[in-house]
Formats: sequence, C-alpha cells, structure tokens
Amino acid sequence: MEITKTKRDDIDIIRIEGQLDGTTSIIAQKEIIPLVTPESKLVIDMGDCDYISSSGLRVLMMIGKQLSKEGGKGVLAKLSEEVRDIMEMTGFSHIFKSYPTLDEAIEALKKE
Repeated sequence: MEITKTKRDDIDIIRIEGQLDGTTSIIAQKEIIPLVTPESKLVIDMGDCDYISSSGLRVLMMIGKQLSKEGGKGVLAKLSEEVRDIMEMTGFSHIFKSYPTLDEAIEALKKE
C-alpha cells in the first residue's frame, strides 16, 4: 500500500493505492489521523485501493469519528465496485459520503 498526500485549496487529498488490510491499516492510521484537525476537510481517494478488510474499515471509522469530534469534514472518492459494495453492506455509507470522481468530492466539500 502507498499513501500520497496532496492539497487543493484548503482540502487535503489522501490517495490510497493497494490494499487497506491488517498489515497496512496501521500505516494508514498513522499517516491520516494527524491530518484531522478542527475545520479540516479530507478527501480519501480510493480509486486505486482494490481491497479493504475489517481492519481498513476500522481505520476509516476512526477517521470518521475523529473528523466528527474535531468539527472536520471527510468524503471518499472513486470507490471501486467491490469496495463500494463492502462499504454499503457494512453501513459505512452512513459514515462517509462517496463521490464517483475526485472533482465531485472536492466540490462537495467546498460547499459544506
């Protein structure tokens, strides 16, 4: 797994490439949670994440809770069909809104 962080305007864009599983979720947690601050806006680009395990879902849940606690906002972008199905089956579609493109996700956060 590789995590790339960029910024567009005041929005942090975190791109996850590879698998978000028991081995890699610890790395994701250490790299993403520090970006969650009051008023932070995050887009997690999952376009190149081809697998997510329960450990990966747990990290996303932690990020979502931290965003809520800090008053920040976060959305997901470019979910593969498999990852989207997992998110919907486990109820994660209620934690994070998702958008088909990165631009749509960024525009949604700009409006909030």
